[in-house]
Formats: sequence, structure tokens, C-alpha cells
Amino acid sequence: MLNNISYDGMYEHLKRIWDKEDYLISIVIPVYNEDKTIFSILNKLPKNKYIEIIVIDDHSVDNSVDEIFKAQKHHDIKLFIHEKNKGYGNAILTGINKAKGKILVTMDADGQHCPEDIYTLIKPILNEEADYTIGSRYLGSYHYELPVSTRIGEVLIEKLIYIIFGIKVENNQGGFRAFDKNIIQIFENIQYKNYAFTTELIIRASLYGYRIKECPITLLDRAHGASRIILNKLAFNLFSCIFRYVIMKIKMKIFNKNKIDFKRHKIIFKEQI
Repeated sequence: MLNNISYDGMYEHLKRIWDKEDYLISIVIPVYNEDKTIFSILNKLPKNKYIEIIVIDDHSVDNSVDEIFKAQKHHDIKLFIHEKNKGYGNAILTGINKAKGKILVTMDADGQHCPEDIYTLIKPILNEEADYTIGSRYLGSYHYELPVSTRIGEVLIEKLIYIIFGIKVENNQGGFRAFDKNIIQIFENIQYKNYAFTTELIIRASLYGYRIKECPITLLDRAHGASRIILNKLAFNLFSCIFRYVIMKIKMKIFNKNKIDFKRHKIIFKEQI
């Protein structure tokens, strides 16, 4: 399968600003049972001396690893395999800990994210306009019927996050994101490794005072498989996560602190997985 996507504009931009031997961009992809899509995704990713590709297989029980091995024959791909299933958040954390780039990008392996949108996400960081960017289907487009429950849930979370933490993020459950490695502390001692992982990152980045920007992306319909999200568990974890950080924010005001010490605050509710 040929990669017909042109990344010339991104390559020129990277060449213009980066003259070092080490990586500038690290693309991190967590994989769990995506053998129908992962080869095609890896084939479409940008390939450049400034870019490293990191794949974390979260103990898939299908042929995902074999498909990644096939892609490795044609491209420089770093593969890390979990000996047991650890969940989405832990797979992301493994990739982040292995990444060498100055800017990190995370994207899903189910085929819904378009690799050509990577430049859209990293450009505001390259231009020092943002520290953390989030891909938004609402600013861009999506090519499938969005469940009403999903939209209602996102709007509710959006309003709560805006009212409480002062940051507006419409597509607050998306996994297509980029961030400057200088803000990697938002991942330290993170409590929600599965559901609410994305929401916790947004809240933490906001509490640290980092610049968050939503960027338009195209979200495709999922051609294979189905979402593994269980709505009642997602709802519980989202609201417990928000409540936890509301308590932290109150403590920040009481003790007149600009930043929170996440290590000192234990989780209030046990995450449902």
C-alpha cells in the first residue's frame, strides 16, 4: 500500500527550525487488538529524520503485533510490548517515557485519526502559540453519526471544565493530541489510567497554567471493530475526576498557591476499569 499523503510543508518547517541530530517529533500510538488497521496507519505516517514512531502494544490477542512487524520491514518503528494488558493510559505513559522528541504526538490505532492532521497539531507548538494541542472534530469535521449520548456528555464535561477551571475544550474526550515535552509533568502521578485519562490531562494542564489550544481535525468512521468505552464507567470516572480536582482547586485558593502538588493528594474514588 502506497502512502500518497504529502508532508512536504511539515518537512520544510522542521528543517527550517531544527538543525540537531536528535528527534524533534515523537509519534506515540497505543495499540490493543487493531490488526485490521495498524499496518495502514503506520504506512501513512510521516517518515523523516526528525520524526520517531513509537508503538506500544498493550498485550493484543489478535494479530496486531504481526502487522506491526510487517510495517517495521519498510519503516523505522520502535515497538514496545506489554506483557499484560495495562489499559490505554498506561500504554500512552510507556510511549511517553520512551520518547526522545521535543514535541510528542499521541493518536489512536483504530483508523479514525488522519495522519495528515499531525502538522495541524504540532504547528501551534512549533510557533510557540501553545503548549498542549487537542484535535477537535467540532472545529474540523467527522464522517459518521455521532451518538446523542456522546455529544451530551461532552457538552456537559465542557461546561463543567469551563466553569470550574476556566478552560474551554469542546472535543474533551479525543485521543489525538500534541504537547511540548517541557510539560511532561502533567503525566506524573496521574490517577486515571483508563476512563477519564484525557479529562485529567486537560485539568492538570490548566492547573499548571499551560496554554491549551483546540485544533481542527478530520475524524473518520471506524471501519473495523467497535468502541470499547462503557458509558456508565466513563461517566463515574469523569465526575469523580472533576470532583477530585475541584477539591484541589479549593485547597489552592485556601493556601494561596498558584500550583498544586499532585503527589500530596490521594485519589478520592477508586477508578472503575
